[in-house]
Amino acid sequence: MKNTRVAFITLLLVALSACEQETTGWYGIVERERHSLSAPVSELISEVLVHEGDHVTAGQVLLRLNDSGVLARITQREAELAELFAVREELTQGPRREAIARAESAVQGAQADVLDAEQKWQRGEQLVRSGAGTQAELDQFLAAKDQAAARVEQAKQQLSELRNGTRPEQLMQIEARIAAAQGRLSLEQKALQDLSLISAHDAVVDSLPWQPGDRVTQGAALVSLLIDQQAYVRVYVPADARDQLALGAPLMVKPDSDTPAFSASIRYIRAQPAFTPFYALNERDRARLMYLTELALPDSQSGLHTGMTVEVSLP
Repeated sequence: MKNTRVAFITLLLVALSACEQETTGWYGIVERERHSLSAPVSELISEVLVHEGDHVTAGQVLLRLNDSGVLARITQREAELAELFAVREELTQGPRREAIARAESAVQGAQADVLDAEQKWQRGEQLVRSGAGTQAELDQFLAAKDQAAARVEQAKQQLSELRNGTRPEQLMQIEARIAAAQGRLSLEQKALQDLSLISAHDAVVDSLPWQPGDRVTQGAALVSLLIDQQAYVRVYVPADARDQLALGAPLMVKPDSDTPAFSASIRYIRAQPAFTPFYALNERDRARLMYLTELALPDSQSGLHTGMTVEVSLP
């Protein structure tokens, strides 16, 4: 009886060993490329326009952050730009006729002061000759005459500056200030656009952990999308089959459903094995190393659900 049991167990182990040797398939999972949208700034969420599981199209707005602060800054930048435009217009038009007329009047008044000071100096000189005046008084008259002449020269220079108009350097300066203000305004307008999170692909909303009214920090993941047309299979291939695989080579994929098996091409094989590094293993354990492999699914199988289990085997 005992010998019979031993024989039965031996046959069972042999059968199991044979089954393991005949097994050529590996199990993988259907995946899709992910596209994550993060918060550009720390701000409140004002609107969430989609739900998890929704199909979205490229260019569709998914979520909006509060824009009151950015709009206020845009108003400020627009006001600064309008002020600079007004200054440029003033410089381009040049001085008003009234300002030139006042400068001409100032020249005439200064010339009259020079004539009066000249007459006083001449009278003072006569008084000094006759002994009725002093040299100190004559010196005062001479100083007043020189000051009046200086004022005439100053008034003429101011009139000449007005008549010559704006200097080219002034126009260059104001143009530079306008360009800088326009750049600041463009940055704020870009910041306003960034507050609306837009899908760049046709995709399915996979994760949407936030709600309106939540305050998010800069860089926080707000929406995670699964891109529709980029399905692939992720599978771990054992080391003893690694040498039989190459980029672009076909493998058979059998979905865990009624769908018949189909061929898919290898698009990626990781160079290093997963988990334990090969140099830390002995000869027997190295055969158990697994290499991450990705298979590009044909367009006819793009409808397979993300997360579906499939069996992958050599053709």
